[in-house]
Amino acid sequence: MVKIDDPANALAVARAIDNRFANSPYETKTETERSFAAGFASQIGNIRLLILSIGSVVFFTLLLVTGNSTATAIRERTGELAVMKTVGFTDVSILVLVMTETLILAVVGGGLGLVLAKLFTMAGDPTRGMLPLYYLRPNLLALGFVLAIAAGAAAGIIPAVGAMRLKIVDALRRV
Repeated sequence: MVKIDDPANALAVARAIDNRFANSPYETKTETERSFAAGFASQIGNIRLLILSIGSVVFFTLLLVTGNSTATAIRERTGELAVMKTVGFTDVSILVLVMTETLILAVVGGGLGLVLAKLFTMAGDPTRGMLPLYYLRPNLLALGFVLAIAAGAAAGIIPAVGAMRLKIVDALRRV
């Protein structure tokens, strides 16, 4: 590896290195780290499609697990919801309470995950030079936060609507 002072000179330096070792038993093909990383990544295939596919599957699985956990938590508190409705909580206030709880969990969990991801990348290059362009941009952090809120909202809407539509008599009968 050769470090240069000005990236604009990269092509000239690479040509000089290759000329120096031309027609020797150790011929070289010099390239920048960026082009090396791109060539390395292209050997694997369509990285973007692969990462988006895996990310989509993980997001969908997360959505199912979160929705199931929320539905179970609401189902276990059917009696509490019935008592709340009995003492005067409206259907809309029950919906807001359940959605607020789900969104708070999503914001805390997503925020903690994003903070840990940022701390992981701030500690330096986690790939130890294999992918020198490794950086978690602020716009990606914002996108992650929006996706965490969206996952919380999507996971909580069905249980929240179920809790809102819950009839007091039916709820107390289940207890």
